[in-house]
Amino acid sequence: MRRAVAILLLCIISSPLAMAAIDSEEGGGELWFSCDDVNDCSLTEFHTGEASISGTVNSATPLTPETIFLELPMMPQQSEIALIPDNIDELEIDLRYQDDVIGLSRPDLKVTIIIAQSTTVIEFEGDSNPADGMQGPYSVENEPLNHGGDRLLWPDEEIRILLQFEVERPGNWQLNLRGASYMLLDIIWSEDVDSRDVDEPSSYASPRATDLETIHYGALVEDDWDCWTFEVDNHEILRITIEWEEVPSEIEQTHGRPDLIMPDNRMAPIPDLETEVTNGKTKMTWQWRALPVGEYDFCIGGRLNAFQPYQWAGLIAFEGLGPTSPEEFDYSTWQWQGYGMKADNYGSQDLSATSDLMALILSLAILVGLVIEFRNNTTSKSVRYGIFVPGVLILILGGVVSPLWAISGEVQSTEEKNLDELIDSRLDQLWHASHPNTPASSRALHVGSTFGMLDGETLSLRLVADSAWPLDDGRWQLHIPAFYELDFEALIFNKVAEKSAVNPVDDLLDSHSRSFILLAARTLMLDLLMLEALLVVDEIPDSNVIHFKTEMVSSGSLGLIKDPTWGTRPIDIPEGRWRLMQENLYPNLISITMLDGIKDDLEFRILIDNEINHNLLYSSESVQPSSPLLESQYLWVIAGISLVVLGIVIETKRRTRAKSILQQFAADNKWN
Repeated sequence: MRRAVAILLLCIISSPLAMAAIDSEEGGGELWFSCDDVNDCSLTEFHTGEASISGTVNSATPLTPETIFLELPMMPQQSEIALIPDNIDELEIDLRYQDDVIGLSRPDLKVTIIIAQSTTVIEFEGDSNPADGMQGPYSVENEPLNHGGDRLLWPDEEIRILLQFEVERPGNWQLNLRGASYMLLDIIWSEDVDSRDVDEPSSYASPRATDLETIHYGALVEDDWDCWTFEVDNHEILRITIEWEEVPSEIEQTHGRPDLIMPDNRMAPIPDLETEVTNGKTKMTWQWRALPVGEYDFCIGGRLNAFQPYQWAGLIAFEGLGPTSPEEFDYSTWQWQGYGMKADNYGSQDLSATSDLMALILSLAILVGLVIEFRNNTTSKSVRYGIFVPGVLILILGGVVSPLWAISGEVQSTEEKNLDELIDSRLDQLWHASHPNTPASSRALHVGSTFGMLDGETLSLRLVADSAWPLDDGRWQLHIPAFYELDFEALIFNKVAEKSAVNPVDDLLDSHSRSFILLAARTLMLDLLMLEALLVVDEIPDSNVIHFKTEMVSSGSLGLIKDPTWGTRPIDIPEGRWRLMQENLYPNLISITMLDGIKDDLEFRILIDNEINHNLLYSSESVQPSSPLLESQYLWVIAGISLVVLGIVIETKRRTRAKSILQQFAADNKWN
């Protein structure tokens, strides 16, 4: 008996653990190089095996170099679906070569990383000069993975690393292990399919018996059908709510209309639909009216290469017992609530345009009068060059050139967009990104770009502020009234009407349009929140016209797995400051509800609990208020007019005195 127990324990200890090779748990993306000998190496979740392995090369020459291969497959095999990142967090390989000629050196190393069907090759340049002191391990950080847009690692798919290096002299190589050589991946999502697919066995031919109002848990795997059968009593309204968990977009199920089969084996009529997306979870409520009493079959179907956990429950009710009908929900036009304004309205300063047309017109009128005046040539050079000319120059500079400069600076340039144009182009981008055939990596790239600007693109935007609100640290945040005039519903639904080529069936939108509406509502809200928070300046602007111009660069994103946000940032904002802004601005709750039926409506619920420190708001050089050529241009105009008037007065007195002398001289000559 004892021998049997010992053998059983030995088998348990020696067998691989029944768990994922990589997952989203803490440390789940760590792959450590482990070897028992040269021919028995693997990538493991923990440090194991020998501290190092080595080999001897006896016959290598520059003409006939010897190539060494090492292969490290991942152990144990993958048992969960995992989302592979775009970059390797860190790869470090401690490989060294010792020979009698040069001593300790590093050979050129080729690393091939195989993840499922994708291959990434990294080549390291060796070091054959020990005098330069470069004897550390081969190392890279944030190295791109060539996954070709296929970011998913499915159960039983493999990760494998191949090491290849050549040596040209006899010697000994050594690969240090047990923490010295490893690859780290940031696995942000994984799921155990078998543990979530608890609704089986069920199918169209064999539905599971249940009660309608019970909460059901399960997962829709590939193109399977999950079906239940239940009794429906007398009612006026039948509602079934399915809540889908967030998964990467490439494996997300289609969320199509479920099949509800009535007692006479006919399909139930087209229901009303209410869709609510809250922090990545999609809750879809299907509602039927006046169905007959009896036994019903309820089925939801999937698609190939897709997986998504869910829960659902049903409800029967009668009219007048509360908001059980979508028509009873109170939807109203939703406008911007100023979530990005962190300054205080108390003590705000009004802003106005710097381009003063009255000053320009007055200055031009005075200059025309001076031209007429100058036709009567003055004989006083001191008045002409000491007063008139400086006055005219100051008047031209302060009353003509400066206003024209300000006008040109406040006019929208050809490369700039206004807010409506920026939103329209963003909606176009989101329409294409939300298409079912768009690759998941492409969708994440475009949806996650801030304001729709990808890495290397330039955002050039013209805004008009009405006031500057003070921050506690002495800076100012610009208030843009155009934000509060936006009608999100009209903008989004008008874009659907413009783009959609599919006519609604029985007043229901197609799945692409529904996906776009919910995605656009969330993305526009987050874009506007960040844009408003970025409008911080150190001093009160001279003009209410604000130019926002910057090159956008790639950055760490925040938010959902399938639809990240704020993945690009203005080039002058450091990555650390951008991360702080993201964490403090991102809402605790984003809930968007869409009513799809006879009337299409949106409802927003946004909650931001964070008390943001004003010091976390960054005064970006991207915010460029328009400014006049000259400060206090009114003073320049007044100074120019004063000099001109002074010159005219002096010249008038001089001429009057000259005429008086001339008249007196003429009178004296007459008497003589």
